Amino acid sequence: MLHYIKQIIGVREYAVTCVFNTDEVRTVNLKEIIEKYLKINDGLISRLSDPDYFKSVKLDSYGTLTWDNGVDFDPDNLYKISKAEIATF
Repeated sequence: MLHYIKQIIGVREYAVTCVFNTDEVRTVNLKEIIEKYLKINDGLISRLSDPDYFKSVKLDSYGTLTWDNGVDFDPDNLYKISKAEIATF
């Protein structure tokens, strides 16, 4: 099954809580990825280290997290690294 995100329900420092197409509520923590790219100052993903910019995350029409600088993450990979929350829809 390919996964995609149906809704963003919460954003906090480096983490986004989402409802996936499985109707599971899962939290994607991007802290390790952001810190990795911050060390090499890649200019794109490292920009997400700014908490205010990170909070500008949006959901695109393909069901993935995206930012206005073009950074996005494959929703199937996001599902794999996410952790399940208690609530489901």
